[in-house]
Order: sequence, then structure tokens, then C-alpha cells
Amino acid sequence: MMRGEAIPVETDIVLIGAGHAHVQVIRAFGMELQRGVRLTVVVDRLLAPYSGMLPGCIAGDYTADEIHIDVVRLARQAGCRLIHAGATGIDRMNKQVLFADRPPLAYDWLSINVGITPDLSAIRGAAEHAVPVKPIAGILGRLERAEAAVRQFPRPARLAIIGGGAAGIELALALDQRNRRLARFPSEITLIAGGGLAPSLNPGVQRRARRALATAGITVVDNDRAAAIERGGVLLASGRRIVNDVAFVSTHARLPGWLSATDLAKAANGGIAVRPTLQSADDDAVFAAGDCATMLDDPRPRAGVFAVRQGPGLARNLMAAARGERLEDYRPQRSFLTLLRTGAGTAIAGRGRFLSTEGAWVWHWKDRIDRAFMAMFTVGDADPSDETSAMRCGGCAAKVGPEPLAAALSRLPPPLAHPDIAIGLDAPDDAALIRWGGKADLVQTVDQFRAFIDDGYLFGRIAANHALNDVYAMGAEPHHALALATVPHGKPGKVTEALYQMLAGARRTLDAAGCALAGGHSSEGETLALGLAVTGRLAGPAVLKRGGRAGDCLVLSKALGSGIVFAADMRASAPAAVVEAMLGEMLISNAEAGRILRQNGARAMTDVSGFGLAGHLAELLPSGTGAVLRQESLPLSAGVKQLAEKGFASSLLPENRRLIRHLADGANFSEALLAILFDPQTAGGLLAAVPPEHAEAAVAALQHAGYSQAVVIGSLVQGAGIRLN
Repeated sequence: MMRGEAIPVETDIVLIGAGHAHVQVIRAFGMELQRGVRLTVVVDRLLAPYSGMLPGCIAGDYTADEIHIDVVRLARQAGCRLIHAGATGIDRMNKQVLFADRPPLAYDWLSINVGITPDLSAIRGAAEHAVPVKPIAGILGRLERAEAAVRQFPRPARLAIIGGGAAGIELALALDQRNRRLARFPSEITLIAGGGLAPSLNPGVQRRARRALATAGITVVDNDRAAAIERGGVLLASGRRIVNDVAFVSTHARLPGWLSATDLAKAANGGIAVRPTLQSADDDAVFAAGDCATMLDDPRPRAGVFAVRQGPGLARNLMAAARGERLEDYRPQRSFLTLLRTGAGTAIAGRGRFLSTEGAWVWHWKDRIDRAFMAMFTVGDADPSDETSAMRCGGCAAKVGPEPLAAALSRLPPPLAHPDIAIGLDAPDDAALIRWGGKADLVQTVDQFRAFIDDGYLFGRIAANHALNDVYAMGAEPHHALALATVPHGKPGKVTEALYQMLAGARRTLDAAGCALAGGHSSEGETLALGLAVTGRLAGPAVLKRGGRAGDCLVLSKALGSGIVFAADMRASAPAAVVEAMLGEMLISNAEAGRILRQNGARAMTDVSGFGLAGHLAELLPSGTGAVLRQESLPLSAGVKQLAEKGFASSLLPENRRLIRHLADGANFSEALLAILFDPQTAGGLLAAVPPEHAEAAVAALQHAGYSQAVVIGSLVQGAGIRLN
């Protein structure tokens, strides 16, 4: 997700979608870096399915992981910026991609390769009662929900597939195999081929497909189209009714609504009209490929093979456009190979007007082709111990370690005494406590770190969330903030855009917290960074770090693991689901958590940040008091334990581990556990010492408020040090 280069960005190429053509563009740019060119991919899903292996996955030949490309890891490896958001429009005049819940994204060159959806408008009742096959990114989930609805039937499920093209044929045969494998009864399947069976394929392939369907016991209805779909049946144009439990639609498709609503020129079939260069017919700055595009000079049926073929040419043309060079024409082949999976270990091959064949060897051939394609985009785990791949972490993991910080502060003279500073460097807490109007009612804190993701808007949201935590930990409400923003140098327009995205993200978080952004300062630097000085107001007594007592329960509001996850992500070794889950935790505000913990009598509180859980817990221990942690109760974000066991750890971990003196018998802890305990957290949870009689209620209230990982992780005890039970 981050490239980390110091080369100024001069040209922005933005890809919408991670279809078969775009994943090749990402890979090509990763292999041939373009100086001054930033590639950005905008996706609403972080896993991109490969349609060629979907029927095999439905049937059980492949796992879901095997047919999906992890866009997070692919983008990270290629040095491509990743924006996880659904596009809602294009402003061609201002060259911006539009979104529903985040600022527009500027582009110099734009390419579109998104999935299409079945056109359900021609079949009455389809939108209410049918399961659409496309977009394929969600078909597995839709299929599982449909199966759950019919699983309890004391008879075979009756399935109807509407659409007799190659996709409908493969789906029918795959569903037959799946249901024979999983269900108590084989399904009764009807394939409704209103326009004939595989009309775009040659007669030999059609005959072989019909024979495969008959062998599987699948009924084919020829030349009678579906006119309506009702609950429990499909009504045909002839008046015949096909009784069924679930109807799948795999017919003519259309663009997603937002893309169809754009003013880009469209072809007769509704697709984006493109020239041989794959540029829009009416906008040189916009390219399109795959099912969403139609070549005006050489229209072809929608098939994944064309998107795969277009990928290399699209990559070359985007590179050439960025360099101001001449573009090349893409010429699709006149005849193309069709490979249809027909059953367990069998497939049909067809090409041109006459060639067709089938057998186990065709299946093995198809399997090798598909696996070879996927292998191009499969990113293997890096070796965490390889020092050549070592990189300094961003986020709160980029802060100075505890010992260098303490050593530097110890060399300074005592801080200037000031009667209005109730808590400062002489007795540090989460924030400074300032007397105002004769009483201590203001808290002030500051935080700054460089970006750990390339999405400036998302980084701004998380950085602001992190900066507010100190205020919440002191029991205060944020009032206003000052920003210190650093952006990479470059063209004025690029600097403006980077600053805008980051501050827009910060504003979203601050505004939601009722915290006014009152001013700030900006500067140029090597990487994106954001600092915020936040002032808060106390409505009651401050909650300090060392107010806990032996017997108090330790309550943690959020999951651990951000340093480990993004250390792995820097090496393209954190799976998409793991990164997505961790970012979700980091976007959760601790505002309500702070209120709930105070309402339940929290006697001490801090936020878990740069020094990790163990480091900040040590700050929470009063003299003569230790802590016992329940190892099995430590809340870990998805995948953290597995990454830690593989050896992934933040670059700040060695410094944090110098605090191991706070652990009783720390030498006996596993390396993975130490990595978790001392993992630096960005926008981490609040850790509070709560009276035992209120702990259960506090956790229940936290979970009800959306802190699903909130839990009691241990307790304060008499003695010294931190130990596990």
C-alpha cells in the first residue's frame, strides 16, 4: 500500500476496479516502475475473483482462496496506492473520481475495469426473487445464502438457471456436482436457454455441452424465454411454469448503475464505447477494458478471455500516455479458445467455427492455464528475518523508543515551574493538565507520526483518532486542535491534493468528536505525516494513570496487533482480510469507551499506543502493585497471532522489549507473545482499572456500544511486575 519513494509525483493514473485487465496493469507497473508516475487502484472489495475458476470453486475443485487475487498484497508488492472505497461517479471536467463518503480523488489518466450485473429489467419479478450470477465477486455468498434457505427441505432442491450461454452451462453443471457432494438429495436442475444453448459457440461445442447436461440429468428448455420469476416458480413466455426453489439469472448484463449514469459515450449494448487504443470514444484521458467496455470497431461477446488479453496492451498504453508517447492499437484475435468445465475432471474445448473436443486431458489443460494465470498475482510471504527487506514502520510504531526518550529527557534541566501546570513533565501522564480560571480543567496533548498507508484520507482519519485518545484517557472531551501536516514535495497541484486528502480525513474524525480544527502549519518532507495538538475540557476529576488499586479489573476496549499487521503489510505479507479488520479497529473512536469506563468507576486509565500493552500497563501500576494478565483473554485482531508466530514484528519492537524488566519471568515468554505484548499500537484501545464489581457491566456496555473486542484482560494485584496466569 505504500511505495515510500522520494521521487515527486508528476502523473496520477487511477484504476477503478481490479478486474482481469487491471490486475495485469498493477503487476506490469510493479515490474517496470515509471518515474514520477503514481498508480492508484480503487476497489470496493479487497479480493478480486478470477471468473475462469469460479465454476470449479462452486463444484468443489478449488477453495475460495485459490480463485481470488489478494489486491492488498498485489498492490503493496507493486508499489501501487490502494483506495478501498466504492466509486459513485466521475467528474470528467475536473478529472476526479467521486465517492459517497470520502473526498473526490484526482486523476490525470483513468482506467475502468469493473464487473457487470445481469440486466434483470427484462424479466418481471427477477429483482425480487432471483439470485443474480454477476457480479461474480459476491456469487459465493449469494449461493451460500440460497443453500441455507433450502437445506432443510425433505426433498431435492429444485433449481432453475436462466441463461443458456457458456456461463449458464458451467453454472448448471457445477451446481449439480456441488449438490451431489453436499446435499442429502441430488438437486433437480432446469436450464432455461431462451436464446438457444451456447449460441455464440460452434455446433460441436453445443452438441458436447448438451450431452454433458443430459448425462448430469439437467433439463434444458430451448427457445422459450423466462418472462417472469415468482416465488416458487419461473413463468415462461409460452405460459409454461417451471416450479423451482431458487432461480439463478445469467443472462444479458449491464453496467453498474453509477457507471451507466456517467456521461461517457456508450455502445449499443450499454458498455463504455472504446477505440482500438482502449480509450473512451469521447475522452482521451479515460480508458476501459473487460466486460464493462465495448470496442466500437470490433465488438465481441462479453467473456473473461478478452479482459485477460487486453491487460498487457492496456498497461503499455497507460505507461505510454503517462510518458506522452504514441499509443498502440489493441486487435482482438479473430477466433478464441473456449474451455468449459463440464464435471469432475472433464472439460470441453472449442475454437472457431468447427474445432471441438473434450475429455480429462482438456480439464487438466484448463486447470494448468488457470493456475498459471493466478500464480502471476500470488504474493508469497516475505522472510521476516531477512534484513535486506527490513523497513522502518510508520504510525505510532515510528515513535522514539522508551529508553532513548527517557535518556534525552533526563539530560534536560527541570522544566520551568508554572503555577497553572498541574501535571506536566515532572509527573507525566497521557496529557498535560492545565489550571484555567483557578481550577484544573484543561488537558493538552500532541501526537505526530508518518503515514503507514498510502491512502492519505484514511491515514488522516486514523491519525486524528489516535491523537484524541490521550484526551479520552484523561476523562476529558476534545475542544479544539492544531495540525502539523507534512507532505512530499512535488507539483503544486499534487501537494495541494495530498494535503487536502489528509486534512479531509482528519476533519471527518475531529468533526465527529466535536473538536474544531483551529489552525496549524504545513511543511514539505520525504513522506506524508500528520501531527495534532489537541486541547480538551474536563467535566469532572481527571482520570490519571496511577489511581488503580489491587483487585481492580483491567478492561481493554479494542483489539491489539496494528504494529504486527502493518509490519507484515510493508512486506506484502498481510492478507487482505487481516489488513481490513485491523483498519476497522483503528477507525473506531474511543470517545464512547472513555465515557462508559468513567461511568463504571474507572480509577485509572491510559491508551495503548507506542510502547505496547505491556509498556503502557507498566505505567498504570501504582507503587507496590503488579498485574496478572489472562493470556487467553488478550483481544487480537484477525490474523495477528499467526503473523506474530511467523516472526513479523514492528521495527520498534526491539526498543520496546527493553521494558521487559516489567515482566515477571519475561525470559520464559515466547517470541510471538513478546511481540504481541510490546507491539506498538496506532489508534489503539483504552486500558482502564475498573472496580471488580463494575467490570462485567463495563464490558457489556462497551460491547453494546460497538466495541466488540472489549474484554477484561486481567487484574491489578499486590506485588510487582506483570505476569500471566
